[in-house]
Amino acid sequence: MTKEAASHESGAGGAAAQGPSEDSPATRIRERMGECTPGERKVARALLAAYPVAGFETVASLAEIAGVSGATVVRFTTKLGYQGFPDFQRALRDEFEHRSASPMALYERTSRSRRAATPDDLAALGEGPAEDIRATFAGIPAHDFDTTIAALSQEKRRIWITGGRYSNFLAEYLGASLQQLRPAVQMVPSMASVRGAALADFGPKDLLIAFDFRRYELATRDLVRFAKSRKAFVVLITDKWVSPCASDADTVLTSVAAERGPFDSVVPVMALVEAVFEGLVEKIGSPARERMARIEETVQELDLL
Repeated sequence: MTKEAASHESGAGGAAAQGPSEDSPATRIRERMGECTPGERKVARALLAAYPVAGFETVASLAEIAGVSGATVVRFTTKLGYQGFPDFQRALRDEFEHRSASPMALYERTSRSRRAATPDDLAALGEGPAEDIRATFAGIPAHDFDTTIAALSQEKRRIWITGGRYSNFLAEYLGASLQQLRPAVQMVPSMASVRGAALADFGPKDLLIAFDFRRYELATRDLVRFAKSRKAFVVLITDKWVSPCASDADTVLTSVAAERGPFDSVVPVMALVEAVFEGLVEKIGSPARERMARIEETVQELDLL
């Protein structure tokens, strides 16, 4: 994959309902790692560390990268439900086509099924987003969600949030919401010099929330790797295709959105953000309510209404 192909998001929202969306290789790897032998988990980690590029290696090359035998690589792909390594790579190529889809490609792919809305079918337009929300929450591991809420509730942690070309407004929305509940919540600065100064003291007490959707951004990948190297806690909010950042994330929250036009829907992501907010309100309890009250008092004192 070229740097250019991976450097921009097409929009926030996630996986396609058409094609191999919810049964992609990335999804199977993450969901079935717990069933694997130690050797097979080495293969899984090697794939996720350089996903999806590592999956296009030969069996021998991938085995060498993972430090296992070729037979272990093949066993791993069959454990994922594929008929063999070639079948796994076919699924990977199909997934890559969807992961790297541009707005123009999505527009052309959905043009046949897309139709103009009329007053008679406006209610039907809500059915797709509603299904996306149901699919999103059905697919989120309870452990990842609960662990995320627990980490965000620890006041000793500084929370940093970053987004991509199209998902930055989602990151800012989450940041503004979390600031109502607890202190030390801020966006990662976009200006290079300011970012360097802000992150110079990054460490184990920091928590990074990264939004990364297809087509995944290299700047976000670099930031997540940096955070992990400083032993910070990393929360990844991504799509069903799963950002390459997942290999360095402590928790991964994925959204599901069907392809209906040139841009992926942000509805399931917004629902996920609001669920995180609600979960944190419950987890923090009275200190969150007290902080919101202090904010209201400050607004009135400064005449900011």
